[in-house]
Amino acid sequence: MPFQYPIDIEAHWDQFGSSTNELLNFNSLLDQKSHFFSLNEADLENLIDQLGEKPFIKGEIYWLSMARINELVLLCASNYANNGEFSLMGDLLLNPRLILIHIRGQNRPVVKERHGLLTDQFRHRAGSRTDIVQWLKKETIVEIKMKALLPHLFQELEDSGFIHQKYLESVNTRTQQIAEWVGFLHSGGLINSVSIYNWLSNASPSDRKMYDSKRIRLDLEPFWELGRQIKVLARIRVTKQVLLTQHPITEQIGA
Repeated sequence: MPFQYPIDIEAHWDQFGSSTNELLNFNSLLDQKSHFFSLNEADLENLIDQLGEKPFIKGEIYWLSMARINELVLLCASNYANNGEFSLMGDLLLNPRLILIHIRGQNRPVVKERHGLLTDQFRHRAGSRTDIVQWLKKETIVEIKMKALLPHLFQELEDSGFIHQKYLESVNTRTQQIAEWVGFLHSGGLINSVSIYNWLSNASPSDRKMYDSKRIRLDLEPFWELGRQIKVLARIRVTKQVLLTQHPITEQIGA
């Protein structure tokens, strides 16, 4: 009896080939974004949306593409940290993009002001700051609707099942390096770009050397290496597709 394959393999590979080509085009776009100094959070979100809105097959190439966006986020955050743009850095690494405050007795939640304190946003609810805190504890539930970009991407990559644990560990290591660098700056009273500029203007050569030795290195190599891996995988997919065309599985196997 002829072998019956459980899916239409030829149709499957046609779809995969189309998806692969589109992902390669998307990665060409990512290559152009390697000048990350001009990128901001909105640009990075747009890249994630572009990757997510198309019907790509979520295989190795898709998730490696997502990892490349993750690299751009890390590079942007590192650059912000090096230049004392700590609020922008925090938005990428820590500060959720959307928090909803559910208030008892109200049908619609309130959107939390991203860079404000809840006690300030709801100061009209009670007289003193202590009373506001108590009201928030008793009458509200906080829902994180959209995480900051880096933890969001990390969770996606970790849950995908396609990304090696060593890569995820490297992301955690580099994130920790950013946190340690910011802690180092703050311990010296360097709390923004102005204070960093003023300190560097008056620093001795040895202090400047020490400062430069601790700065976060902006390494694009992981970004490019992921791109190279994608091209290798794409070539393998194309080879399989050509072989399938020449020797279709629709023939009787084992007949």
